[in-house]
Amino acid sequence: MFKFSLDQFLNPHIWPSQVYRFPQPLRRFMGGSQPKPVSDYWLWLDILLGTFCGIAVIEAVFKLHTAFTEHHPPLIIASYGASAILCFNATASPLAQPRNVIMGQFVSSLIGICIEKLFSLSEAGRENYWAGGALSVAISSVAMTVLNCVHPPGGASALLPCADAKVRAMGWWYLPAQLVSSVLMLAVACLVNNIIRSYPVFWWTVGTIDKHPVVVEPENIEESSVTLSRYPLVKAASELPNIQFVADRTTIDISDGHVLVPEGLELEGLEMEWLASLQKLLTKAAPDVASVNLERRLSRQSHFN
Repeated sequence: MFKFSLDQFLNPHIWPSQVYRFPQPLRRFMGGSQPKPVSDYWLWLDILLGTFCGIAVIEAVFKLHTAFTEHHPPLIIASYGASAILCFNATASPLAQPRNVIMGQFVSSLIGICIEKLFSLSEAGRENYWAGGALSVAISSVAMTVLNCVHPPGGASALLPCADAKVRAMGWWYLPAQLVSSVLMLAVACLVNNIIRSYPVFWWTVGTIDKHPVVVEPENIEESSVTLSRYPLVKAASELPNIQFVADRTTIDISDGHVLVPEGLELEGLEMEWLASLQKLLTKAAPDVASVNLERRLSRQSHFN
């Protein structure tokens, strides 16, 4: 959709995820697990428990006597009700990943508080906070898009400084309150969502894609690469995920080991994130799918024998 993506400049300088290096118990609660399919009833219970705990933990922290107490913060910043729905219901969505939650909320809040401070400089501005709220949401929407951290509840966080007198009274303390709330929400999400599911799909981004790949001739590919040897491959710069540009191809092929994209097809950050999300889901399901296929082949052999 958009030609510009900040990740094209940032990702070559960002370290890939190191979650796979962590001990298994810690890795499990950081999105490194491969959960087995469960009944919808268990998923509904997991969503109920996670949403309740996520909201309750934030409320409990702000209800206690902390550094925020003297600034009279609300019991919870209202936008985190929407964040909870994303973090616990749409765990595979790019909009619910840690980067989007933290950066989306903070950037929007920063824009909102800056616009509110600007409008507060004059009596005319204070009488037109409605315009400040609309401007805050509009600017934050563009900023989240440019920074590739779109998080819909961030729109509410940008609006609140102009729309809510209690939030406005917090002043710049609104920003650390946002950071604390985001970290608490993600901490609960990592704990609860990884009991029977897996979260997050990624921490920063799905990977770095080289827009100018180097062509690899098929005859130079090792015999061990049976799965990929029939394709004229184009080597990509990133292995997270293994997205490769393929010459003379008109379809996108997603398997548990790679994602093959037609050469010359322009993919934006969000589109690549969706491809990576699908590939990760397929990777987790691959053992079960392979087991089912093996059972089918064995049953067919026994039938013919």
